[in-house]
Amino acid sequence: MSRTDRGGRAPWSNGELVRLIAGVGVGAVVFTVAWVGASGHAELKDQTGWLAVGVAGFFLAVAAQWLWIARGRRALSAQAARVMGEVAALAPVAGAAVPTRPAAAVEQLVAADGMRRYHRPECPIALGRGWSPLSRPAHESAGRTACGICRP
Repeated sequence: MSRTDRGGRAPWSNGELVRLIAGVGVGAVVFTVAWVGASGHAELKDQTGWLAVGVAGFFLAVAAQWLWIARGRRALSAQAARVMGEVAALAPVAGAAVPTRPAAAVEQLVAADGMRRYHRPECPIALGRGWSPLSRPAHESAGRTACGICRP
C-alpha cells in the first residue's frame, strides 16, 4: 500500500490501529477482571486461577502490540526497498562513460541548508528544488561532499 492508502505518513492503516486498540483493550479488560477476581480471595490457592487469567490478558495485550509493530516494520522495509530501487535507477551504470562538461570558471553547484551533499543544478535530486547556487569551495567549507549521482 502507498502512503495515501494508509491515510498519511504512518505505516499502518486505520484498520490496523483499530485492531491494536481492540487487542490491548480486551487484554486490559481480561487483566482487570482477573485482578478483581483475585482480590476477592484471601488464600493463594483461590487466586491461582485468576492469576492464569491475568497472565493471559497481559499476553493478549502484548501480542496485539507486537503484531502492530511487526506490521509497521514490514511496511517501512518495503518502502525503504522501493526508495533504494529508485535511487539505484538514478545512479550511473558502472563502466559507463560519464558525460563531460566544459569547465566553467567557477561552477555553480546547489544544495539546501543542512544537506550533506551538493549537486549540479541538472541533477535529478536537485531539479525543481530552487536551491541557491554556490561555488564548490563554499559547499566544501560548509562540510558538504559531492553527490554520487551527478558527480559534480
